[in-house]
Amino acid sequence: MEKRFEKAVLVAFAVLAVGLGFWGYARAGSDFIADPSHPPFDPNHVYVAFHAGHPWLEALRCLFSSVGLIRLYDLFQPGKAPWQLIIAQIAVPGIAVLSAAQLFLSGVRKNFRTALARRKSGHSIVCGIGDVGMQIIQNLRAAHYSVVAVDLLGDSPYAATCEKAGVPVLQGDAKNPHVLLAAGIRRAQAAIVCTGSDSENMDIALQIDAIHAQPRYLKSGRIQVLAELRNDWMHKRLIASDKRSLGSGHVDLRLFNSFNAAARMLTKQLHLPPSPEFEARTFVLVGFGAYGREIALHLIRSSPVALGQMLKIVVFDQDADAAKEKFAVTNPTATEMATLEFVTASVTPGSPDLARTIESRLESAGLLLGVALALGDDEVSLCAALEMRALLDRNGHLHVPIYVRLEHYRRLGELVRSIENISSFIDRLQIFGTLEETLSPEVLFGSQLDAFAQALHEDYRHRAQDTLNPQANVPFRELPEFMKMSNRWRADHTPLLLELAGLHLARDVQSPVVIALSEEQVELLAQLEHRRYSIERRLVDIRFGSAQRQGARMPQWNDLNDEQKNWERKEIARLPEILAGLGIELRPIRPVRLYGKWLATAPAELDQLLDAPVTVHCSLIVDLDEPDAVRTAARALSLPSLSLWLFSSEEPREFSLRKPQAQPADRALLIQRANGWSLRDRVALDV
Repeated sequence: MEKRFEKAVLVAFAVLAVGLGFWGYARAGSDFIADPSHPPFDPNHVYVAFHAGHPWLEALRCLFSSVGLIRLYDLFQPGKAPWQLIIAQIAVPGIAVLSAAQLFLSGVRKNFRTALARRKSGHSIVCGIGDVGMQIIQNLRAAHYSVVAVDLLGDSPYAATCEKAGVPVLQGDAKNPHVLLAAGIRRAQAAIVCTGSDSENMDIALQIDAIHAQPRYLKSGRIQVLAELRNDWMHKRLIASDKRSLGSGHVDLRLFNSFNAAARMLTKQLHLPPSPEFEARTFVLVGFGAYGREIALHLIRSSPVALGQMLKIVVFDQDADAAKEKFAVTNPTATEMATLEFVTASVTPGSPDLARTIESRLESAGLLLGVALALGDDEVSLCAALEMRALLDRNGHLHVPIYVRLEHYRRLGELVRSIENISSFIDRLQIFGTLEETLSPEVLFGSQLDAFAQALHEDYRHRAQDTLNPQANVPFRELPEFMKMSNRWRADHTPLLLELAGLHLARDVQSPVVIALSEEQVELLAQLEHRRYSIERRLVDIRFGSAQRQGARMPQWNDLNDEQKNWERKEIARLPEILAGLGIELRPIRPVRLYGKWLATAPAELDQLLDAPVTVHCSLIVDLDEPDAVRTAARALSLPSLSLWLFSSEEPREFSLRKPQAQPADRALLIQRANGWSLRDRVALDV
């Protein structure tokens, strides 16, 4: 845009300069020349510049004479020539010199960028500077990566922004190996391909693979190539490959898209309420486009419900019937592993459906795991989230988080979030899936995720050296793509399984304590992991696998023999040590119930926790209507690791107070620290 503006300004000045010369010659006569013997120009004298016979010929002579001023041959002096010619004789050559200088500098700058890119080493190359590519470049620059950009349009607004930021931009087709070589592909550590076309992206990625396959281009390290693939079917089809890795010995090829990354972020933000009192099995999805479908699949794959229970997903969409039919065709086994209810409702803010249809479903839904909005438009999503927040509050779901998927306007979302938070629950409205997050280096390169996945794989290789499938007995980077993704999915969903088994994760611990899991915890985790893996295989195999694989379903836990069960138990028992190596400490969750028959023994339990030498996470469940329960619970607020869940017969008035009390009583302190609250009739107190 900036270059176009400069060109437009030069053209405008050139037209003005030539126009002044034309005007001057027209006044003085097209044969007027600067000659000392020529009589001075008389501005009061009427000259006939255009003869009546051939005015167009005289006009051409004036025009050519004006353009001829570029030669600096004539020298017009004040008083002897029209003022227009005096200005034009300077302006026309000046414009010519400026244009030549611009062309020269543009060529020098282009050659300098090319030379600079060729000499870079250990840099990242971004092919395609659209919305995605520009965000990736900004994220890489913020993380202090060295970046080179390649784009078909070298004068786009994004290209100008890159150049202002000091990022070399090479204009050319990245499918051309010469363009990639000019960008320094031989010495780059990573290449991110995001042209906006799936086929273009894969073609460029394969071209990079072909370049590095040539012996003369071999390098000591491997290059990581990330190709954006938005097509849902093709993405899952390539990931499901169990034949080989997508890359090669010198290229680590990995697929990415923002739908998958956003769904991963939501499941990572999901936290489970204590069971069985606050057990929730229902998740609400508003909008079922590409993001909604991916969120549903991740939730089904993780299955964040107790053994023997089935996750329920309620979907609200403007065209629910079409969404249901498409999902059933592309994911035929998903409905066997979760209950999906599709409800036709207009999700436009202010629509009567939002208040009528959705609210009626919320009244009968019981406790909720969460609500996610993925409507495509950021403003619509935010407005709909505010209305949904009001509906949840009216139905007593004060602490239930609303996850709002925003593409760009995260700061606006954070502002709205701060307005909607009440003193007790700070996560009532959570933003996820912005391009800034889903395209960050950590998410793209997956260093933390792959570190966990690689640790799981290496532990598996170490324990199964004699019986291991040769296809899996290779380093993580050489695994077939499905095996890589299987380890990543397990790494992603393990935190939720640990919560279901009564274990709390403390991250970034400098010296993690390795605990020994009890037999009950090992048994429960083994069964949960077996269920998760069975769901994972069925979601992939039935859709993409061969007929032989489709016919062979994984057996249920009770159908496994003792050797198979013991294998999975030993695998689970290793988790605390594996996690400790990543700076994650497992802490047992100790439920303390301050209601009913447990109220009498609760003080002694708290005393044990306060004096415990090892940090234990306390899950406190308190009846706010019982004064003794409130007084006892206030003592537990000094515990280093605590979650607090409250219930009462009616909504506490303290929730409506925007400003906390100066010296709050015990009850107010509990409400300020609460992780969740529910009406008494929704809590399972008789279990």
